[in-house]
Amino acid sequence: MINALIIVHLWSLVVAGGAWILQRDGNGRVGAHFPAPNIWFLLIILCLLPGALYLIPLGNVVSIPTTEAFEVFSIQANEFSTDGMRPLSFLAAYIGLGVFLMGRTLWRWVRLQSLPLAPTAEPDIFATPEMIPPLTLSWPRRAVVLPKGFEAQEPLIRHERAHLRHNDAEVTLLLLLLQDIMLRNPGIIFLVRQWRLAIELRADRAATRNLTAPERKDYAAFLLNIQRPTTRHNETLPCPTARLNSTPHRHAKMRLIGIIEDESSDKKRRWSAAVLSTFFAASGIGLLSAGAKAYEAGANAGSGPDDYTLIDYVKQTALQMPGNCPGLIDDIKARGVKIEEKELMINGRPVPHLTLNLGTVVLNHDVRKDGSIHNPRVIDSTHPCFEANAKAGIAQWTAAPQEFAIKDAAVKLHFVISGATGEELNQQLFNIAQ
Repeated sequence: MINALIIVHLWSLVVAGGAWILQRDGNGRVGAHFPAPNIWFLLIILCLLPGALYLIPLGNVVSIPTTEAFEVFSIQANEFSTDGMRPLSFLAAYIGLGVFLMGRTLWRWVRLQSLPLAPTAEPDIFATPEMIPPLTLSWPRRAVVLPKGFEAQEPLIRHERAHLRHNDAEVTLLLLLLQDIMLRNPGIIFLVRQWRLAIELRADRAATRNLTAPERKDYAAFLLNIQRPTTRHNETLPCPTARLNSTPHRHAKMRLIGIIEDESSDKKRRWSAAVLSTFFAASGIGLLSAGAKAYEAGANAGSGPDDYTLIDYVKQTALQMPGNCPGLIDDIKARGVKIEEKELMINGRPVPHLTLNLGTVVLNHDVRKDGSIHNPRVIDSTHPCFEANAKAGIAQWTAAPQEFAIKDAAVKLHFVISGATGEELNQQLFNIAQ
């Protein structure tokens, strides 16, 4: 998943860079090569394509040879448990930050949805006393909202109704959430900003379709005037775009030129070849990355015992000792097992304890892509009384999510008792072996 995100982030920068070059002004005309909204939307979708293709499983199962096994020691002590939480991973931090940014965006959306509205003569037009620019509310309210005093501006109403007709408010919300998921990636931000400019140009064309040249100039002057910023003392600045940086200034200039000169979309350069090239490039990058991932996973699975790092058990429950294990003491004596002194982590502190390894069970099991353990099978054990508990214990474990399902993974489970004194160990052993 991390690799897919990296691919999407880098590819979006490439797509945004290419789009910026293609839409640069030519012949001194601002916005001469600016495409339609659908083009920008397709480019945004194509930014995500390599990551989606990377996640396609080109192989289903990775088989791990059983010549080596992961060794897991389970201590039978009341204070001891192997349950634990993995440290916060990079993916968890990424998701957490993305959720935070999405929460901010949704909060702003909720505030807009809760604006106080007053109905007008038109059923889809509402007035508000709030000092906000004209806007279109998305679902569930789906209405045009105008500040009080703007209800008579017919071109402005047609402009906002065009947004309503094309569901621009809903798509804008989705793209803003995508920005947040991508942690405000500069490439995605650029493409979303250009899409928003394109829908404004489209709405301007709908608003001025039947206007005369003087009416167009009046509408352009009106739009320019409502952009005029104010200071804290409610004094207007002499230039409406005095507080705008180069990008918003250029966008405002493009809108005004489109309104006054009645530029239509058929004068724009066709971007079909650019979109098609982006599609093929994104598909190639995604499929090649997925193929490389599958090849690497297959190579690591069978290259040798040094590569047995595929399985990462994120949840391990302590093994339960059998209630009755006749012949265990004789088996321990025959194997020459000795009492050992080890430090055990009890309540987060190392404590010296005596330990005795009563038996070992080696199992094969399968790991699904979600990390769940299935089909445990005993392939070797020092005493049969431990086998049922070993199978029951491993079935409750959870592995880290895998890119591929894993078959025949091996694990070696040690049944160990511990105590502060030798007498305590002997009592535990007697209770199990009787």
